[in-house]
Amino acid sequence: MNLSDIFKIFNLCDGKRLKAKRAQGKKYEIFLNENEESYKNFKVPFKEVLKYYYLYPKNAIAPFKLPFYKPNLSDFDAPHITWLGHSSLFVSFKKYKILIDPIFNTHASPFSFINRAFKNAPVYSADDFGEIFAVIITHSHFDHLDAKSVKALKHRAKFFITPLKVGNYLKSYGVSEKKIIELDWWDGIEFDDLNIIATPSQHSSSRGDGKNKTLWASFVIEFKSVGKKVFFSGDGGYFTHFKKIGEYFKEFDLVCFESGQFNKAWPFSHSFPDQILQEAKDLNAKALMPIHWGRFLAGTHAWNEVVEFLYKNLDIDLITPKMGEGYKIGDEFKQDFWWR
Repeated sequence: MNLSDIFKIFNLCDGKRLKAKRAQGKKYEIFLNENEESYKNFKVPFKEVLKYYYLYPKNAIAPFKLPFYKPNLSDFDAPHITWLGHSSLFVSFKKYKILIDPIFNTHASPFSFINRAFKNAPVYSADDFGEIFAVIITHSHFDHLDAKSVKALKHRAKFFITPLKVGNYLKSYGVSEKKIIELDWWDGIEFDDLNIIATPSQHSSSRGDGKNKTLWASFVIEFKSVGKKVFFSGDGGYFTHFKKIGEYFKEFDLVCFESGQFNKAWPFSHSFPDQILQEAKDLNAKALMPIHWGRFLAGTHAWNEVVEFLYKNLDIDLITPKMGEGYKIGDEFKQDFWWR
């Protein structure tokens, strides 16, 4: 069977919706954000990095054992989303089992002693999921692209979907080139009952081998037969791309937003709590699930600070399931405050 019989590639670009900008660096081509302020003469002070990893407040780490479940692998007729901690998610809908930024590891760095997961947080493995239809990687940072996890999934997953050039890492981890689908911003893949679209984000990329040589992206999944749409932010700061995404897709049944590890030292790379409220409005979101928290160090703020903020200030449903607990998109969610 030809791959063209399984999926089709399309793009949604027009005068407002643009592909990612590129520039020629000294050694290789680099990708750029739409917001020029995000990369002009911007350097993170070393003392802020030191404070983040070594001089953080005690409440940056969860003080109690975090509750969790073993993921439900059923072929649901309605799309279900399961948060696995940090930005790792599991999507289940009919034959489609999708992992997003899976981290089956105890650390999110090239060294086991840096950026370790909370001792009281669960660690899932590839064996918890069986066969996977697709793995989506939002960008190349170590807390989103984990070599150990990719290697464990390379024979279990039918497809690996990434922004441009990220596939080079996957190939070096043993993933067949035939399985890798790379997308620019506003490129999409159409399957029988599913569309997956790469949309812009404001961030960066690096694995210690050069900055911004691979693209970063947010993603939209459209569940066609049931008319549901979900947005996955990946990492990124606030800019006009949220409004553009909202204008095109009209509304989202659920948005999964980065909700932690912000810092004034890197104001364009991650979203501040008040910006998350605006992002939800820009996307016309019906409900919001916080991600990018609950498993790794929160740095200079409390591990659950953003979730507390959202609960008090958000004017749409806040979805905060325990790790491994499935959520049926559109269902009423009963808040039990496990994160307090």
